[in-house]
Amino acid sequence: MKKDKKPLELSTGRKIQIKEMSIDDIDYCQDLTVIVYGEDNNVEHIKNVSKSRTAWIRHGLIGGDFKTWSTNAKGQPADSVLKELSETEKNELMTMIQEHQKLGE
Repeated sequence: MKKDKKPLELSTGRKIQIKEMSIDDIDYCQDLTVIVYGEDNNVEHIKNVSKSRTAWIRHGLIGGDFKTWSTNAKGQPADSVLKELSETEKNELMTMIQEHQKLGE
């Protein structure tokens, strides 16, 4: 997978690098979120939102301004990296990773 050539920047100023994900990885991340509809076809609730966000970050983030950048056995960002991100940064990062996949290279 290719690394984004120039670092991107979150609204907090943290620089990050994301990669072009495989179709299988994109499908996996998209399929984690479950929308539950009620009898009247209105959304009752949404499940696995945090799990999906974490999956997008683990599969799409490949570097950036982190105190201790490290990866797990799968080559994905380690828990210590994700714990450095605020909730706002995680939400913004997930959106940036998703948008990057649509644009491709």
